[in-house]
Amino acid sequence: MRISTLAFANLRRRKGKAVFLIIGIAIGIGTGVALLSLSTSIKEEIGSQLDRFGANIVVVPQSNSLSLDYGGLSVSSVSFDVKQLRTEDAASVLQIPYANRISNISPKLLGAVRVEGREVLLAGVDFDSELVLKRWWQVAGKKPENDQQVLVGYEAARALSLIEPTSSTQPPHVSHGGSHQHDENQFQFKIVRNHLTIADQDHEIAGVISQTGGPEDQMIFGSLGHVQRLLNKPGQLSLIEVSALCKDCPIGDIVSQISEQIPHAKVSAIQQSVRARSETVGRLTRFSAAVSAVVLVIGALMIFTTMTGSVIERTKEIGVLRAIGFRRAHIIKGLLIEVSVIGLLGGLLGWGVGLLASWMALPYFSETRIPFELKPVLGIVAMAAGLIIGSISSFYPIVRASRLDPSEAVRYV
Repeated sequence: MRISTLAFANLRRRKGKAVFLIIGIAIGIGTGVALLSLSTSIKEEIGSQLDRFGANIVVVPQSNSLSLDYGGLSVSSVSFDVKQLRTEDAASVLQIPYANRISNISPKLLGAVRVEGREVLLAGVDFDSELVLKRWWQVAGKKPENDQQVLVGYEAARALSLIEPTSSTQPPHVSHGGSHQHDENQFQFKIVRNHLTIADQDHEIAGVISQTGGPEDQMIFGSLGHVQRLLNKPGQLSLIEVSALCKDCPIGDIVSQISEQIPHAKVSAIQQSVRARSETVGRLTRFSAAVSAVVLVIGALMIFTTMTGSVIERTKEIGVLRAIGFRRAHIIKGLLIEVSVIGLLGGLLGWGVGLLASWMALPYFSETRIPFELKPVLGIVAMAAGLIIGSISSFYPIVRASRLDPSEAVRYV
């Protein structure tokens, strides 16, 4: 009689226990597959959102500075050999080898201007890229559509008497669709003036940025070309903000490539932003791995307990097989075949259940529509995991069964 035939016959004879073990492995594998699929999808979404929620690389003009010190007294510092950024430098960033890793480039020109008797910081920006870069902005009004329209920061608008508080106590509406335009009634203030004189020129107020707690609260934003003309700095830039897709690429390489492309600029990575991204993704991955490990250990213990009980119940059968000439290797081979079949079926069932569970749960954990991906490689890994878990957890019961003395069978006759 072939060992495999005997093993399959034992599985058919003990269908209930076999099904119980398959379900136990499937629960552990399915939990791991579901958490892994969810964490992978959510990690991609978090990474994509973080990559688009602000710059992580800043390009500024290169300059040298000299500290003036006399007799131990620090007087001041002097900057010399100051380079100049140009509008074309922003376009040259997209010529680096890692250009496909860059999601957004936002050039800026900053300068102080006189606005109705006050000194205010004016920023020239490309509104298309700036509003993509600053997705957290909530604008009461609309996006500027021409050179004479501007956006005003909350504190600047309040100082210039452009807004008045409203009696509404409802918090401003937050849009998750990337839109920056909101109805004025959704804010705790209302715009009371529509025009503003900047550098002796009349401008229309397209919108007011709700309070952010950042430097933009004190600023006024206009179109880049128009601000360059107002400040009499045609083609000049103060800085370039770059948002790089660096979930899975070294941001240092991108910084080096931009530095080579623009040798007259100083390129710096905002390490805090990069570190926050990696830590967020890392914590999510570690949490999923920990939960999966706990569930798999529970499943392995369940298999160990069931297999140990099965060996005890099959003492007579194993003793008889040993008495009629079956060797220890035959006993081990037969039990391993049973465990392997159970592990493979449990892994396959767990893969299917895990994918189904992750597909059903994904809409509750994500804000954007993430396409569901069927990953055959994950199925192979799941079956391999089921096979390994079943084999390891059954190792002791199988060894114990192989060491049974044939004389033990006499006790059960």
